[in-house]
Amino acid sequence: MGRKTTLMGFSLFGFVLGFLAWLLRNPLTNLVTTIGLNQDITGAILAGIAGGFLMLISVLVWSAVD
Repeated sequence: MGRKTTLMGFSLFGFVLGFLAWLLRNPLTNLVTTIGLNQDITGAILAGIAGGFLMLISVLVWSAVD
């Protein structure tokens, strides 16, 4: 797999992950606010989870390429 293909794959995966996170934002926000956190903290938690998942997949794929 070439460098351009790998980078395009990461970009596409990041787009899909962000798109799904946007669609699931309201139900997940409502779920997390029931435990007492405000909406800003909830958004930060969801962004952190999505970013961490994206980085994990990126590193796993990148290490498999080499």
